[in-house]
Amino acid sequence: MKQVFPFFTVFLFFTPGLVAQDTIAPGKAKYVFTLEDVIQLSKEQSNQAIMARHNFRASYYSFRTYKAQFLPKLVLTTDPASYTHSIQTISSTDSQGNYQTHETNVNTFTSRAGLSLSQNIGLTGGSVALGSNIRRVQNLNATASNTQYTTFPVTLSLSQPLNGYNTLKWDKKIEPVRFEQAKQTYLAQMELISSRAVDYFFGLARQQVVLKMAETNYENNKKLYEISLGRYNIGTIAEDALLKMELNCMTSESDLYQAQIDLEDQQSRLRSFLGFRDNVEIELIISSELPKFKIKFQQALDYALTRSPEIIRYNLELLTAERNAAQAKSQKGVTLSVEGSYGLNKTADQFKNAYSTPFIDQEGISIGINIPILDWNQANDRYRNFQSLLEVAETQKAQNEIDFQQNVYLQVARFNLQENQVSIAAKSDTIAQKAYDVSMERYLIGKVSVTDLNIASSDKDASKTRYISQLQNYWNYFYEVRRLTLFDFQNNRLLEVNFDNFIND
Repeated sequence: MKQVFPFFTVFLFFTPGLVAQDTIAPGKAKYVFTLEDVIQLSKEQSNQAIMARHNFRASYYSFRTYKAQFLPKLVLTTDPASYTHSIQTISSTDSQGNYQTHETNVNTFTSRAGLSLSQNIGLTGGSVALGSNIRRVQNLNATASNTQYTTFPVTLSLSQPLNGYNTLKWDKKIEPVRFEQAKQTYLAQMELISSRAVDYFFGLARQQVVLKMAETNYENNKKLYEISLGRYNIGTIAEDALLKMELNCMTSESDLYQAQIDLEDQQSRLRSFLGFRDNVEIELIISSELPKFKIKFQQALDYALTRSPEIIRYNLELLTAERNAAQAKSQKGVTLSVEGSYGLNKTADQFKNAYSTPFIDQEGISIGINIPILDWNQANDRYRNFQSLLEVAETQKAQNEIDFQQNVYLQVARFNLQENQVSIAAKSDTIAQKAYDVSMERYLIGKVSVTDLNIASSDKDASKTRYISQLQNYWNYFYEVRRLTLFDFQNNRLLEVNFDNFIND
């Protein structure tokens, strides 16, 4: 591809790192960046990149919380001091077997402590726990032995719902998919940040070109006006031609001032995007060199269907709908649960005796039954609601996948054609520049009118900005295909990140 900008130098994109830095004013630094520099900086220090990293960290710790459900938990609970002073009714049976009640003044100081080791059961959705507890009760009204120790050296308990819905089972299906989506979403966000960097880069690059053109046009029009004024004075051109040239000179001066303002605006936008806090000046190097490769649609589609976070999101939405429908179904009609425990306990007046044999067995079992008698069909309607939402999710997933495939095809086609568009724009720019140079020479010898020269100048300027726009489109399509597929077709490798590097930052 030929060099097409006569007024500024074109370099290769892939120069490493920071190209240059110098001081243009006290306290204000100047940086010169390529597109690759801007993209790299945006991935490291832009606000969007920082938020993407924090979002992934949140997903990472959420996934760790999920995995901890399947690990044993050891918990120490204690109630070190509890004081009670009240009148209570005591029921008892005398030696004759007669039932009687009386009121007594209770004035006690109680302490409790317990250690429990629990484990969720992923296969059934229940839980099992092994515990040990002790309780000390001191009767402040007693005159003799006023302290009692009650111990539960070992207690084994089991809790199991019997409604057919296993929360842990569904978490095993959903949470790994959610975490995989978080990882792929981070990679896709990096490519989206690259696309935004392209927009900011070419927004400033285009304005740099516009400013350079405005400076050149102003100098040319000022010289042309001086030449026209001389011709008018000797009577070789009419007054209307002189006035047109004077108007061109004034317009180009106004365009120059506006271009300077627009350049500073684009500089501010890029500085803000890259996270610069200081008012640095940025100059960009524009390259005409493009990677030389084409993308095969089927290959791109295969990577997109297996790696894109959008496809993972469609699957996750369907899994979530299936879980909600299963949960609603389990809550229809009669629901059952069972809880059982077995342990040992003992009561003594002294602490050492509270842990001496023999102990007394302690068993318990309970079955919970929930029978809806009058619920106005709420449980059944809730199930039908989630069942309908599940059917909607299935239909939406199928439609989304069709739309997604069409979008992949469109983006691949755009990218494969864009190199030719850039080439055409470059040739058009070269031709427009030559046409302007010819028109300028012919105007100087009086062969063309001011109107023809203005048309040539407008075509020249439009061709340059059109070329910048076509370059921008190329890189936008380049990074959009990468975002959809999470694959680097230029280097033939998967887009991957070592997530451990910034999880522990």
